[in-house]
This record gives sequence, C-alpha cells and structure tokens, in this order.
Amino acid sequence: MKLLNNPFVIGKYVSKDYFCDREKESEQLVHHIVNGRHVTIMSERRLGKTGLVEHVFANCLPEGYETFLIDIYTCKNLREMVYMLANEVFKKIAKRQLLLERLLRIVRSLKTTLTYDAVMGVPQLGLSLGEIQQPEVTLDEIFHYLETSEKVCVVAIDEFQKIASFEEGNIEALLRTKIQHLKKTQFIFAGSEHHLMEGIFSDPGRPFYNSVVFMQLLPIDKGEYVRFCQHLFSLYGKTVSETLVERLYDCFQGITWYLQLSMNEAFTMAERGGRVEDEAYEQILNHMVDSKRFTFEDRFASLTEKQKTVLLAIATEYPNVLNPTSRDFISRYNLNTASSVQTAIKGLTEKGILTDSHGTKRPTDLLYILWLKHF
Repeated sequence: MKLLNNPFVIGKYVSKDYFCDREKESEQLVHHIVNGRHVTIMSERRLGKTGLVEHVFANCLPEGYETFLIDIYTCKNLREMVYMLANEVFKKIAKRQLLLERLLRIVRSLKTTLTYDAVMGVPQLGLSLGEIQQPEVTLDEIFHYLETSEKVCVVAIDEFQKIASFEEGNIEALLRTKIQHLKKTQFIFAGSEHHLMEGIFSDPGRPFYNSVVFMQLLPIDKGEYVRFCQHLFSLYGKTVSETLVERLYDCFQGITWYLQLSMNEAFTMAERGGRVEDEAYEQILNHMVDSKRFTFEDRFASLTEKQKTVLLAIATEYPNVLNPTSRDFISRYNLNTASSVQTAIKGLTEKGILTDSHGTKRPTDLLYILWLKHF
C-alpha cells in the first residue's frame, strides 16, 4: 500500500485501500452485472455512487469485462453525451493497437487524427466536440464496436437524469430503442435526483419503464466509517477521537464527500504521534465553511428577499425533516402565505440551492447551510 500525503481522498477514487466499506453494495452490483442486468443506482448527491462504480470496475469484476464511465452532469444535448462516451472509449483502448485500429474502422463518422508520441510511441487521438457532426450515427458506431468486443462491455452513465432536460426532447426513446437491441453491452444508470430518476424508470408511460433493477445507496454505517478513519490515522502514526468522527458524521448525515473533506482537514491537525481530539470539531467546520465564504456571500446576495427569508428558515430547522409550506412552519418564521413560500422554493430549486428528495426539499450544499446558520 502506497501511503498518500493525506489518506482522506476527496472527489476521486484512488484504490481499495482508501475506500470505505460498501462490501454489500459491491457484491450486489457485481451480482447484477454478471447476471446481465441493467442497473439504476440512486442516492443523495455526494454519497459515493461514482466511487462505488469505480471500485467495482477496478477490483470486483471477474475476467472478461471492459468498463467505461462517463458523467453527463454538464451535458446539454446528445452531441455532448456522445462526445463524452467516444472520448472514454478511445481513451480506454488507445494503448492497444489492434483494438484501436478496429475501433477506427468501425467509428467512421469521426474524422479524428491518430498520431504517435515521439518518445514512447504511444498512439494519441485528436478528438474534439466538433468531430461529433452526426451524434446518432456515431452512437450507433460506438455501440456496434462495444457489441463486437471480445469482452462484455459495461457502460456507467453518471447523473443520468440529465437526459430528461436534453435539448432534443426525445432522448429517452432514442436511447431505449438503441439499448434494447444490444446483446453484450450492459448499462449502469446512476443519478442523484430521485424524482427525475424514478420518473424515467418507474413511469409506465416512459421508454425505460421496467428495463432495470434498482439499487438504493444509503450512507455508510457510522461504526464502519469510524473504524475506517481510525485505521487510516493509525497507518500514519496518528490517532483521532471516536467522538469527533461521530459528531462530524451526524453533522453531515453520513454524506461521504463532506465526511472525507472534514477528515482530510482533521488529518492535517496532528503530527505523527499526535491525536486529534473532540475539541477540534468547531475548528474543522469553520475551516470548511471559510474556504467557500465568498462564494456563499455572492450566492446569497443573488436571491430575492423572500427567497432569503425562506432559505434562512430552512437552514435554522435543518437537519429536521421539513414541510416549509405547513401552517406551523409559515407561522413560526412569519412567511406570510403558503403560495409565496412555494414560489420562493421553486426559485431556490431552479437555482440549484434546494433539491427534491422523496418529495422533500433538501439543501444541495450542507456547507452553505452551516454558513447560513451563522448568518
């Protein structure tokens, strides 16, 4: 095991040595894949969907699988999604000359350039978004390549709910039609907006209805995460208070990204042989919030007065389960009418500050909520 400068990795997958638990989820995902099932994984944002997929792809699948992972969160249309998929496929096979030549013969709609590194002789592809002139044709060609591979190909598409807002408007039907004819290619659809993902896969009137098995990703068990943290600290000759880890876990409701960020900060607070005590809790939170203070100030300044009032009320109540349009909530915070609160919540959702989770509006950024609590 190669030791990192800081073992609490944020926002990326390094290796199984720095990956916490998810044994049951990994086994379940592998079980679905080897039995030829398309899978939909749903969870809150930043809870570790991508990390789970990367962990399974890197460590858990038997021989005979080729894996690809793309994140379409920033995509606005099919063209951009196809570009991401093409780029991932080309990147994965660029160093394998025979596979690369076969790919270039099949994907003929791309006029990509092939050069070789002068020192190492490694093939390099010049692929740009502008190459995607006929996205449907290129998608068909990529799928044909995957179908004719000697291995079973597994394609994971993160933030899949974005297809519902693509400019073309008919992408669900288009993708479902193409995917249902594939025999050797399997898909993992991951998403963090429950109402959108459930609409895509559970609505009888939509193309992807009854086409997948579902996995719901929940927070890592608190005890498991405490043991994980203490183990990593011990590898570096340090120790950390169990109570501190538990308090941070509760503060961030077990959401992995925030936990990793907070423990990354905690790890810096002790030299080798030292210990991070419970008293570091406030300092860790302050450092995390201060790093985004200017962003939060600008974000808050852009809101209407009604949106500010409603958001501050939500921050005050959080993490309790909220019904911001209830009579009790409106009365407690002098919010006037339920319709005005609904209008404010709609605006906050459109700005990405709130998100829908099982019919409940939740903050998308818990650090922003911590900042608002002290506003």
